[in-house]
Amino acid sequence: MKLTREEVRVLGRMRERGASVRSLSKQTGVTEGALRYRLKRLQEASMPDGRAGQATALDGYEEAVEAIQERLGDGRLTGEGRPCQVRLIYEALVRDHGYRGSYQSVVRHLRRKHGKPRVRAIRRVETPPGVQAQHDWFEERVPIGTRRPMLGLLLGALSYSRARFCWPSEDQTQLSWHTGHHELFRRYEGVPLWVRIDNPKTAVTRGAGPTAELNRSYAAYARMCGFGVDACRAGKGSDKGKVERSVRTLRESFGEVLRRGAGSLEELGRLLDGRSEALLDRLRCPVTGGSVREALAEERRVLQPLPSGAELFDVEVAREVSRDCLVAFEGHRYSVPFAWVGRLVDVRGTARDVVVRGGGEEIARHRRGTRALLLLQKSHYDGRSTDRVIRPTPLGRRGRLQVAGVGAAGERAAAALAPQEGLERPLSEYARLVELLG
Repeated sequence: MKLTREEVRVLGRMRERGASVRSLSKQTGVTEGALRYRLKRLQEASMPDGRAGQATALDGYEEAVEAIQERLGDGRLTGEGRPCQVRLIYEALVRDHGYRGSYQSVVRHLRRKHGKPRVRAIRRVETPPGVQAQHDWFEERVPIGTRRPMLGLLLGALSYSRARFCWPSEDQTQLSWHTGHHELFRRYEGVPLWVRIDNPKTAVTRGAGPTAELNRSYAAYARMCGFGVDACRAGKGSDKGKVERSVRTLRESFGEVLRRGAGSLEELGRLLDGRSEALLDRLRCPVTGGSVREALAEERRVLQPLPSGAELFDVEVAREVSRDCLVAFEGHRYSVPFAWVGRLVDVRGTARDVVVRGGGEEIARHRRGTRALLLLQKSHYDGRSTDRVIRPTPLGRRGRLQVAGVGAAGERAAAALAPQEGLERPLSEYARLVELLG
């Protein structure tokens, strides 16, 4: 029979009151030798440790340590606030006071002086339906056809219902980050009020947590979809514990799918969706006590609708429109309506086009990534003057001939090309114009 520490203490008190070891041995079923050994260890543990009085490497540095603690605002001195890192105290001792002892001796000194640091309790938070989702990448090498690439798998978990979905990608670019969010929202059948994320460069350019500075493109995408971004604190995986737990669940429950792989990325996505559907019935929601599918049905009723016709983009920058009605983007220049000269517009790069937005609306669109470095639309230079911008000087007769590709001999076409305010030509007029130019 194995005695617990508390049982040994009780037997020790009985021994002090005169009970014999033999009688105690019979009562507990433990041999006399084992019982004598445990009682001896108990007595030795109560005696003071002689090592406490031995000299240490910190002798003579006590005042220096306390001064460093005061300078760093160490909460150990006052019993309030957060204790500073022992590593900082050790480095200051070495740098400023020539300390040659070990790091562990500093740890032992602080523990003897202040005792063990208090344990900080963790707040458990449960959000209402439709309020929060947690998104995070994890990587896995998965067979795709004859290849075995390292895939990025964007995992999303709705915090209330615990519904989990996964979207695979060959990369983790800005466009993939936005596309992955969109695919997860489509599986949720709506958009939550907040999305809690880690701090990848596709989301955060500087800082972490409440002070994080969001990537401009991601911030614009969040505004478009109508959710707030809640970045985790640095090194605090517990801030997104539901998705962290989901990663472990995914590796266990989806392990077979990921090990087997698929013929294509699209097929792998369908297999992952099928496994997610199965988990909705198998897992229970701890908040409601019912299945995750039942909790998800409740949550879907309060999610925001996904913006219809939303066009995904990987870059958004602010640009001022020059006097010649152009904005610069990715080494190209694109025309915009002259009324926006001197004003800031948002330039977005989508998978196919460059979209210029002003006043919350699209004002120009051009093909992205062409060989041509200058892309113009004639209509951007036409129209009436505004209170702020005078319209560009209209083209004269020769200018119109040259823009139309007509030589000086095409005088008959000049009259046909003459601008007339508010004129809408019938189709027959354009046919006559073609004859003249021919």
